[in-house]
Amino acid sequence: MIQVNSSRSTNNFKPNMLAIHWKRAILDEAHIIRNYKSQVSQSVCCLIASKRWALTGTPIQNKEMDLYSLLKFLKCSPFDDIRVWKRWVDNKNAAGHQRLATVMKTLMLRRTKQELQAQGALESLPTKNFEEVEVKLDSQEQLVYEKVLIYSRTLFAQFLSQRAEKDHVADLMSGMYDKPSFLSNPNKNTQFTKAQNQLLSLHADVKTHEILVLLLRLRQICCHPALIHAMLDQNDLEQNEITDEENVDSDIISRINNISLCENEENEDVNEKETGVDHRVTKNVLTSKNPVFESDRMSSKIKAVLNMVTQILDKGDKLIIVSQWSSMLEIIGSHLSTIKGATFREFSGKVPIKDRQVIIDSFNDLSGDPKILLLSLTAGGVGLNLVGGNHLLLIDIHWNPQLETQAQDRIYRFGQKKDVFIYKFICKNTIEERIKRLQENKLAISQNVLSGEKNQLVSKLSLNDLKSLFAL
Repeated sequence: MIQVNSSRSTNNFKPNMLAIHWKRAILDEAHIIRNYKSQVSQSVCCLIASKRWALTGTPIQNKEMDLYSLLKFLKCSPFDDIRVWKRWVDNKNAAGHQRLATVMKTLMLRRTKQELQAQGALESLPTKNFEEVEVKLDSQEQLVYEKVLIYSRTLFAQFLSQRAEKDHVADLMSGMYDKPSFLSNPNKNTQFTKAQNQLLSLHADVKTHEILVLLLRLRQICCHPALIHAMLDQNDLEQNEITDEENVDSDIISRINNISLCENEENEDVNEKETGVDHRVTKNVLTSKNPVFESDRMSSKIKAVLNMVTQILDKGDKLIIVSQWSSMLEIIGSHLSTIKGATFREFSGKVPIKDRQVIIDSFNDLSGDPKILLLSLTAGGVGLNLVGGNHLLLIDIHWNPQLETQAQDRIYRFGQKKDVFIYKFICKNTIEERIKRLQENKLAISQNVLSGEKNQLVSKLSLNDLKSLFAL
């Protein structure tokens, strides 16, 4: 028998392991192989075994295609053939969805915590409580966010325009095709219209990766503007090794700072009370000299987090703070020093393997320190038992809601004696609210496939989803 526990195991594969005929191959945390083109997935699928088991609590992470690799590993013919899969399952119609649900119902042994508790096979877990914490950006953060958002929407509209023109080049030449109204006049927001006109005058060719970088930056601004600090200083970028992302960043910053935020910016008599904008600073909002980007400044979200931490520590409970960015965890850690008794340790990919169990054991010891664990979202997704804490704070929102679910299961599991509280921090009227709606859609897809319900939802991020993210 061979048991593969994680992606690291496949790095140690020896050629003779693939030559052995195993009686049973057990793949734990099987969702790791969801990308069928990855080396991890291809390696485990090459194993020769009479029996195959795939164990996972989250078979669908983002889309139905995640299941293909599992069926390939299980040798579920004919659906382990990518051509058959695309024709009969991934064919964008209801019959394909129903066919997949039927296959999964036949193959899958699924037992939820609730089902086991109802059968008396599992000790009842404490109550799990969920709270969404609404955060409002302050005026300085809002100025930075709006500046980047306006440019992002502008760039995306230009991207759509390019796409439309390429798709209808013949009609354009004949005069039979008119641009969609939202491209010709995206909305009545004069700030947006002016920004778009300025960009169009540059005749800029918009690349897909520029859109993705801007989505990332908008999400980071919601947590703390300091997360985008490195992209602001052109001198720093020139003196160091520059990545593709940084190249995009430096070009984006140059364009954004050349775009006026307000239509009446040139008018010295403009009433700032009406616009809510100090026009003396709008020209150079995105500069490293702007104090809003200093990490020792408390962002609105940091303030909300520290307030929650204080309340939890006053109850004598332990807590876990989760972020997808290690840089955000570092910023939070630097601000925890302002709270008496807020002892903490960080658990992320940077922590040596030999030190990890020591951190876990000390956190699970209710009588000792640390009181707080700063947990990387990816590090918290696999097999950790952190029942010493009963409060979990999700600081930032991730595209993949299953990662957040896995993080919650670190404290809501067998052995937990206290009621569990999950807090999700969402910035009001920002991209975070729109990503949350996409998360709900993904979770519904997963539930429908696994339960066999009729699925009318689309699994992939569509053009309409992107329009929603940019508020177009």
